[in-house]
Amino acid sequence: MSDQPADDAVASARLVVAYVSEDGELDHVRDAALEIGRRGARVILYDRDSASAFSDPMPNQWSSQAEGAQFHDPLSDQELVKLGREPFARKVAAAREAGVDAWGWLASDHGTDALVAYARDHGADLILLPADLEDPGLGERLKGETVSKAVEEAEESTASVAVVLVAADGSTELAAGRL
Repeated sequence: MSDQPADDAVASARLVVAYVSEDGELDHVRDAALEIGRRGARVILYDRDSASAFSDPMPNQWSSQAEGAQFHDPLSDQELVKLGREPFARKVAAAREAGVDAWGWLASDHGTDALVAYARDHGADLILLPADLEDPGLGERLKGETVSKAVEEAEESTASVAVVLVAADGSTELAAGRL
């Protein structure tokens, strides 16, 4: 990890993708993202809890013909409610009410590499991860939810993206990427 603070990466962010959860476990990551959003960055809250080995959180080819067309990427709070993700939708709505250009996305795959791929595909310049994924437990390692996995994926890209770790106290540290 870099010994440099993440201030430069955070200050220049235009699009932030933050790794969050519905249950509030990662609210410190969400709060850090919203603080950056108050400075003018667009924020996409990426719900790690929606990933499942058994179902896709979004309509697929087996849904009714028009169902998939009614959802955008990223998702608004109203779209999240339609998808049955009301607790997550409330987080996005609260951020928007606070003046942040906030949106949501439902992870369809486990792992921080899927998060980085999503962020890269959307032109994000900053990814926020919880610092505790730097020393993951067995469950996180099995699901690929690690900082090292995110950094590896971010460094494989020619796109300029910074991976910033957010500690429970809200402090940030640059894990990888541009400065």
